[in-house]
Amino acid sequence: MNELETSFARSDQILPLIHILGAICFICAHVCIIMLIRIFSDKTDITNSNFEKIKFYLSKFNLFFGSFFLIIIVSGFFLSIGNNFKFADPMINAVIVTLWVLAVFILINFGYVYFKFYSFKKALLAGDKFEASEHLIIIARYFVPLNIAVSVLCTYLCVAVGRF
Repeated sequence: MNELETSFARSDQILPLIHILGAICFICAHVCIIMLIRIFSDKTDITNSNFEKIKFYLSKFNLFFGSFFLIIIVSGFFLSIGNNFKFADPMINAVIVTLWVLAVFILINFGYVYFKFYSFKKALLAGDKFEASEHLIIIARYFVPLNIAVSVLCTYLCVAVGRF
């Protein structure tokens, strides 16, 4: 046997681990953004200092979102072009296409979350704290949990495909 075949550092062992860990961190980043919004919007009055804190943490969230999403996309791409799956099975092809469609959906949903945050910022600068609060509620209650649900579904599909 070749030494490389028996070592732990083979791509067919490391890529699924990186992919799943990226998905877990991606989901955790979304949970953190929900908690962040709830912590800073639980106060009865959204102030500019709260806005600056939310803005700072959301900019960090953008960095985490981009890096984890990139890790998931790159590792998923390398997993899908590898010879680990039996591509003759049309069900596996359908699941892989579904995963890519869901990834595009997550990206579009994140774009809308970013747009709502921009609307939050504009409303806060205009002095309409009620509308600003509504934008945060929409982000925290609807769109980020939707990303979490779709991410969990994608993780399940990845694990299901890996078992074939």
